[in-house]
Amino acid sequence: MRSGQNIVLFLSSLPVPKTNRYIRRKNGWVFKSPRVTLWEARALWELQNQYNQESLKKPLSVEVYFFLPDKRKRDIDNMLKTLWDVLERAKIIENDELIWETKTVKVKDAGISGTVIVIKPFRKPKKVLEEYEKRLSEFKTIMNS
Repeated sequence: MRSGQNIVLFLSSLPVPKTNRYIRRKNGWVFKSPRVTLWEARALWELQNQYNQESLKKPLSVEVYFFLPDKRKRDIDNMLKTLWDVLERAKIIENDELIWETKTVKVKDAGISGTVIVIKPFRKPKKVLEEYEKRLSEFKTIMNS
């Protein structure tokens, strides 16, 4: 990714959320449910057909837009965990720990189901950094008292 360049990726469906039903146990074996396995395979194929460059290895900012086909309640954090894993498996990002900033939007009752992912280089906002340094200084003062 060149400086300032965004990568925009599309998935034709929503990530299957990671929940306690994500992995099944049977006779001591642990495996993913067929629903999860099928979603991952399709998402991997879709992502690899859109991005065939070297894995991103620098801090990233990621925007995700979930287009929800109905009013059913869905947990953003569980869907993001699944999405980060598939971005790694597709070799788009080297590791999800490189995601320093996220913005997630649910578009409810859109009539369509899908996911849009926008990946860009992470840039530390100067004001945020200054505020962080101020709070850190205050915290150290309190801790040393």
